[in-house]
This record gives sequence, C-alpha cells and structure tokens, in this order.
Amino acid sequence: MLFPHQEISRDFLLNTKRAILADEPRVGKTLPTAAAALEHLPALIICPAIVKNVWKAAFEKLGYHGNVTVVNGKVSAQNARNDGVTIINYDVLGSLNELGQYQTLVLDESHRIKSPKTIRTIAALKWMKRIRRVYALSGTPIPNRPIELWPLLHGLGVYRGGWYDFGLRYAKLWNAPWGLDTSGASNLPELRSIMQPVMLRRTKADIFTNYQQPITSLITFDLPIDKREKEFNADALIEHPNPMLAFEGLSEVMKEAGMRKVKPAAEFIESKLADEPVIVFAHHKDVVHQLATILKDHKPSIITGDTPAAARQKLIEDFQNGTTKLFIGNLAACQEGIDLSAADTVIFVEATWQTSALQQASSRVENINKTGSAPLIYLLTISNSLDHTILSKILKKQNVINQII
Repeated sequence: MLFPHQEISRDFLLNTKRAILADEPRVGKTLPTAAAALEHLPALIICPAIVKNVWKAAFEKLGYHGNVTVVNGKVSAQNARNDGVTIINYDVLGSLNELGQYQTLVLDESHRIKSPKTIRTIAALKWMKRIRRVYALSGTPIPNRPIELWPLLHGLGVYRGGWYDFGLRYAKLWNAPWGLDTSGASNLPELRSIMQPVMLRRTKADIFTNYQQPITSLITFDLPIDKREKEFNADALIEHPNPMLAFEGLSEVMKEAGMRKVKPAAEFIESKLADEPVIVFAHHKDVVHQLATILKDHKPSIITGDTPAAARQKLIEDFQNGTTKLFIGNLAACQEGIDLSAADTVIFVEATWQTSALQQASSRVENINKTGSAPLIYLLTISNSLDHTILSKILKKQNVINQII
C-alpha cells in the first residue's frame, strides 16, 4: 500500500511523535501520515477545505472502516464527535467542539499557521498543546521568511521562547520607523540544527530516480505599461509579506495588468492546447472568468474561491479523466493539495510573488506514480513591467529557504 519512502515517513512520524514532514510537494505525504494517525486514534486532521475529501479517501484506501467525520461549517464543528477520525478545515477550527481527547493531531499545509495573531493560528496552537502526537505537513514550511516558523516550532515545543525572542534571534528583528521589522534572516545554521531532529525532508530528486526538474520560461508580451507602476519600489514589494494589501493602489494596478494580458494569454493557451492538457493559474478572479469566457469552447474546469466544495472534486476529476483538457483556477484556491497530474504544462497568466506559492501551484502536475517528460512552466508577463522585474528577483529568495530546510 505504501511506497518504501512512505514507510520511512510513517515510521519517522510514529517514532518522533511531534514532527514536521517537509517532503517536497507531490512526494506523497498524505497516505503515510494517515497510516501513522491510525496507530493512535482518535485523530484530528486540520487541512485546507479543498483537500478534506482527499484525506477521507486516504483513510478509506488504507482500509479503515471506523468513523470518519468531515466537518463542514461552524455548526458541524460545534457538534463534532471525537471518535475515529475528524477532518476539519482551518477556517472553522475555532468552533470545534472541545470535549474529549484526541490522541493524534495532523496539520496539513502547516505553513497556514504562520501569523501568530490569526484565529486559525491561535486555535491550532491550543490543540497542539493539548494533543500528545502532532504531525505537521508542508512541502513549503517557510512561505516567505524565518519569522513565519515561530508558531509551528513553538506549538511543537521545539522553540519554547516567545515570538519577540525568536524574531531577534532568527529574523533580525529591529524597531524600524514603520514598526517592528521581521523580514530578515539570521543564525540560519542554528535554526536548521534545532529543526533537524524533528523534521524529515526529501526532494523529488531524492525519491524518484527518473525525476526531471521543471523547465521554466518567462514569456513577455509587448503591451502598454501603466505609468503608476513607476511609483512602486520592486525591492520593497518583494520584502513585504502582503504587498497587494500594504501598498495603496498596487492591487488595482496589477489587476488591470492581468486583464490586459487576457487576450494574448488566451492565444498562447490555445496554441498549447493543440497538443496537450494545460493548467492555467491567475491571481484575480476576474482574470480567471475572462479567460474562461474566451476559451469557453474548450469547456474548461474552473475553480475559484467561490466554487462550492461539492463541485470542486467533480471539476478536478473531469480534468484528470480527460473530459476537458483545460483547467483554469485562481492561485488562492488551487495552489495546495489537489492532483492535476493529467497535464505536464502550467501557465501562470498572473504569478504570485511568493516563491512557495509558485512551487506549490507548479507541483500540481506531479504525481507519485507519474513518469515522463519534464513539466513545462510558463510565466506570462509584460515587457519591462513591475511584474516582470519582481518575478526575475524573487527566485533568489529560495537560497535563504534552502539554508533552513
């Protein structure tokens, strides 16, 4: 049932008890973690909403016939039983019935608890302290910077100090004119050393002898550039964890740039569809819907954050079984946990400025059983634009992440 490297994952989790399984996306973390959880029930699985049914299917695949409760909504969370397996998404975790005692906690896509003041992080930390066995899963455990590791490491008991002390030690925390700045990185070898005993990380190249690195191409369109782009400093945008919200007017500028790209992007997508299935990602929902309108003859599967949970799996299955050759999704809804391995080509009409999100979304084409040619990743930009400049620079950030994990 499990591949040899997954048996190693399962045994590592069982022996370590409070651990991080940080294998790269698509290596296969769900099944061995479910196998480990079955050894110590009841288990609480916390995951993104889109993959709740993926976890349910994993327990079924392992032959588990006990109670599996998939929590949908706050009312369901308040009435949830704690026998067998309970599967809940981060958004309603704060409403979960606290009666009873779970033996195992799984935090899927654990980088979602990177901000210590959010409701989901506060709720997750509470459960982490109450449950003896905690398995944190993430192919990209550090979304942007070292400071985002504090909630996870503190909850696991790996780092017992507070957020401020962690920031001073590992994030070059300083009192900047705009407030506390934690965008830096320091003492990374030490941080890596304290994580190593509780973390297992393998790359796809470590596991699959026939693995081929994706081939990434930057495709530029000769289109007008909004003069407002010159008002923004690319380096400042790269360093900020959420520039679209922090810099006034930026979101509107980038959305308009995305809409300008729709027509040439649709032509580019059509040229690829002539030969193979294609996955398309965009940042803004309006861009997704405009692309879907132009490409409607291809009957695309379309998923955004507004797509009902019940419909998502059917749309994914339609793409996987060849009913449609085109999948279009916005990054926020599709970068994690879903299998789109029917394709070898991913086209970003709008790309996120987070390296982790790019990696997660690109990895949707990969599958543990898949062999063949290297995935093709296309980033569509406008010549000499702010987006083009930033995409060229952000890949350098990966060097910092590699020093830690």
